[in-house]
Amino acid sequence: MSDEPSDPPTLSARVRSREALADYLLDIGATLAACGCPSYRLEDVIRLIADIEGHRADPLALPTGLFLRVTGQDGSGPQVNRMARVSDWGVDLARLTLVDEVFNCVIDRRCTIEQARERIREIIRRPPEWSTVDVFIATTALSGASAVFFKGGLLEVLVAAIVGAVIAGSRHALASSRSGKAKTDPTEAAGTSRRNARRLLSDFLGGLFAASCAWLALHVWPDAKPEVIVPAGAIALFPGMTFTTGVAEVAQKNVVSGGARLIESGVTLLLILFGVALIAGVGEIVGADMPSWLGSKNPLVGLSLPWQALALFVSSLAFGALFQVPRRWLWTTFVSNATGWIVADVAVHYRLPGHVGAFCAALSVCMFANGLARVTNRPAQLFQLPGMMLLVPGSFGFLSLSAFLESPDTSQGMQRGFTMALVGAALVIGILVANVVVPSRKLL
Repeated sequence: MSDEPSDPPTLSARVRSREALADYLLDIGATLAACGCPSYRLEDVIRLIADIEGHRADPLALPTGLFLRVTGQDGSGPQVNRMARVSDWGVDLARLTLVDEVFNCVIDRRCTIEQARERIREIIRRPPEWSTVDVFIATTALSGASAVFFKGGLLEVLVAAIVGAVIAGSRHALASSRSGKAKTDPTEAAGTSRRNARRLLSDFLGGLFAASCAWLALHVWPDAKPEVIVPAGAIALFPGMTFTTGVAEVAQKNVVSGGARLIESGVTLLLILFGVALIAGVGEIVGADMPSWLGSKNPLVGLSLPWQALALFVSSLAFGALFQVPRRWLWTTFVSNATGWIVADVAVHYRLPGHVGAFCAALSVCMFANGLARVTNRPAQLFQLPGMMLLVPGSFGFLSLSAFLESPDTSQGMQRGFTMALVGAALVIGILVANVVVPSRKLL
């Protein structure tokens, strides 16, 4: 073998290498965005991979798309620009975990970029960890369990579960109608437009149905509590995690992405509330007595501790299915939820302010998630997101807007809205502090 140094790669070879890297970064970034990865984490992953490969990447991640520029490490040389549109997104922790394994494989030089892109395509094509039937059951069970957390009785649990089942069924029907027909047929354009309109109306229809069921339940059972049935039944629609992620992204200086998520959460709450307001308006027209969506002045008692423990277990399993947690890690959703629930309950017992309790609970959940991520070499989000769901302030936003709807006095609505913002900020600060105290060693 000759000892003479090989010639440096030509410009065209460097460009081809840079284009292959840009395509790989675009694939991995778009997949992570569709799986629910926050924009600031996604951008950090892209920059790290490009740096390891000897290039520089300048990503701009949005909830609906990803823009990417790849250059030399010093910013010199030909630029390679890429853009991907993200049309459907949610939280899929099983796929996110698999993508994490792929880019770890590339970083460790155990597979090439071409092999990694093929593996990512296989991850996208693979069936979900939890089937549609599993998600339907999980949504129904979550609504019933949420009624327990909102201090409802067995009646509220039953009615809320019915509302959750209808909302889950309608979502499945809309998803099936979108995927059931080919979009390439020009004659299906009008049908596609109608299906998209129905999808956009799902939040409004969910609030409408939840309020209708609460109204009917109150007429059949005078002791029913509409202030429990409505938020518990529509709990799957509330954008609490979207709001909290938006606050976190703004705090990380991802202003465009964070602002978009905050606007999305606000619009979602308005659509849900308008469904409730429409029922109230119809009631006024027909002269029917409408319930107070904010409840009576008497404090709610709720069910006993064993029922709350059962609701905690059920909701943990439900979050595992809704977030597509790998089945082998399902036990972590219960531990994570229990950690947040116990800390929050202790804070309530000692009469700490709500935002202080939220901060302590978020800190505990994220320290547990980061510690487990260090031990298992898995993404911290796998253990963090399910545990945060009992803490996010989506119901505060609904109650805030409901207060504006029911009373000309805006002070109560402003107070609840401020509480939602303060709790959201407390959760974000808890996450940031946990990342400093117990870093996870992984970007995801």
